[in-house]
Amino acid sequence: MSRFPRLFTPGRLGRLTLKNRILMAPMEKNLATPDGAVTQRYVDYCEARAAGGAALITLESMYVDPGGKNHVPQLGLHDDALIPGYRRLADACHRHGALLGAELQFGGRETSSLVTGVQPVAPSAVPCTVLAGGDMPRPLEIGEIRRLVARFAEAARRAVRAGFDVLEIHGAHGYLIGQFLSPFSNRRDDEYGGDVERRLRFPLEVIAAVRDAAGPDVPVLYRISADEHVEGGLGIDDVVEIAPRLEAAGIDLIDVTAGIYESAMWMVQPMEIGPACLVPLARRIRERVRIPVSVAGRLADPAVAEAVLEAGDADFVTLGRALHADPAMPAKTAEGRLAEIVPCVACLTCSDLLGKNQPVLCLVNTETAREREYRTRPASRGLSVVVVGAGPAGLEAARVLASRGHRVTVLERAAEPGGQLLLARQVPGRHELAGLVAYLLHAVERAGVSVRTGVDATADLVLGEKPDAVVLATGARPGVPTTPGIFDSPAVDPFDVLRRPVAGLRRALVIGGGLLGVAVAHTLAERGVEVALAEASADLASEIGLRPRWQHVANLLARPNVTVHLRTTVEALAAGTARLRHADAETKLDALDIVVPTRPLVPVVDLGQALAAIPGAPTVFSIGDCVQPRTAFEAMQEGAALGHRL
Repeated sequence: MSRFPRLFTPGRLGRLTLKNRILMAPMEKNLATPDGAVTQRYVDYCEARAAGGAALITLESMYVDPGGKNHVPQLGLHDDALIPGYRRLADACHRHGALLGAELQFGGRETSSLVTGVQPVAPSAVPCTVLAGGDMPRPLEIGEIRRLVARFAEAARRAVRAGFDVLEIHGAHGYLIGQFLSPFSNRRDDEYGGDVERRLRFPLEVIAAVRDAAGPDVPVLYRISADEHVEGGLGIDDVVEIAPRLEAAGIDLIDVTAGIYESAMWMVQPMEIGPACLVPLARRIRERVRIPVSVAGRLADPAVAEAVLEAGDADFVTLGRALHADPAMPAKTAEGRLAEIVPCVACLTCSDLLGKNQPVLCLVNTETAREREYRTRPASRGLSVVVVGAGPAGLEAARVLASRGHRVTVLERAAEPGGQLLLARQVPGRHELAGLVAYLLHAVERAGVSVRTGVDATADLVLGEKPDAVVLATGARPGVPTTPGIFDSPAVDPFDVLRRPVAGLRRALVIGGGLLGVAVAHTLAERGVEVALAEASADLASEIGLRPRWQHVANLLARPNVTVHLRTTVEALAAGTARLRHADAETKLDALDIVVPTRPLVPVVDLGQALAAIPGAPTVFSIGDCVQPRTAFEAMQEGAALGHRL
């Protein structure tokens, strides 16, 4: 008997039957052309997820008019010329028994003239200050509102002609339809604003127009932010009253999400927010409607998704990053191959790349959005390869190399593989990174890689393996800053702080507010230490993007026993004291039990230099932090690139 009977029970959606209860969320990917057309890369991405077992592949928010696009490489439904490309994509998904969905969207106040070339339009002149530029939107006139309703209907007709099986209206995340519905963004006093009846007018007009354009056989879904998490915005008590109106208007399923741009961490939740975080919202809505309800929000674990369905909190689960990380997650789950699932660790790398208008890759799965480029191809000649270092770069290189037929041995100095991921998973709020370590170890084992731990890889030892090639993934180590008095202070290696607790500490100074410094400060503060953190720049954890660091940094700043000194340098250290400078002011810290310098990180290159000095040594390739200290994302990408190239 299946461990997941509800997840793999067919489900009804309007007049259609879905083969299981897994819906792919409309997650933007930045894989379209600038004019909104499908690319082969986009087709490959969707076909992989259709082949992987999801019942419904919903592409992404697709703008119905170019004035409402919110990313440059975003899909559009504004032009008949786009239809042939969508037909090709629909055929690719249908070949694998998956249905295809289009989400109709207009950005409104949550777009920028930097993207569209025109001033944004919205219900009211309420700017979105978290966007670059923060354009003041122009309030829509009545005639413009009616034309936009028509644009939604035209987009729906194009989608049906292109072979889409399902349409979804994007009424969530603070885009135009949600803007009309929310008192946070709708300040109008005409027939489209004011009380909830008038704020509902535009959404209901769009639903009616799309419903008519779709015809009776095409289900129409509605995505809604059940809690906008902003003062003056929609909350769940509002939405449970609105949901029956959506049902009465002809909606076939309500897709529950949360947040708007001003509360973006609720749109795409980081690892600091727990699994199934939006399920209580879906439960409240499902109690008020007879149509199916689906829910998003950290449901990557199949057991969690099954429990949501079993409890009756939702009828379907909407998975975005879970399928982004592993397109075959449904098939692997159904077949009991749970250890083979590539786990989403909610790192928000994908969301960060989206905000930068770059292709939305993935930390944990280097094949995501490169399905054709990184399709496993047997090597023309099997090589014997020694990989030194079992961090993310070394393990990913080993996995790819072995999958292509090379004979791979990994040598690791530590007692346990994982590199700096072993340290990162110890940091409060970051424990899910352990999932990446477990996956990589299982993956290299399945690929036939020999991993030897506790081995100090000297040049003689490496050459004794008689390799055809050597991959150095030896990482980086903490260096010693040039701060005067550093050797007189109680300085401690930051890696040691993360590896094991130190008893009896009361006060600590962390020098450097990069990702490592924030991790050390979090860890010490969790142990009850009073922490001062000094960072010379204006930002913390700047190695990663705004979205991945948002909640991580916010949680640190919220700790009462942490004091952060930005734009501050450490001028001098001594036994138990430190002198800090901010602008023209100095601060002295006393009674310090430890000082933790987290910069610089120094690439470990000794082995590479030793091998380079030996005549006739095999070719040596360096990847990851031993080239330049960065993040696990770059390490994984470099490991994969080498693995596919060698």
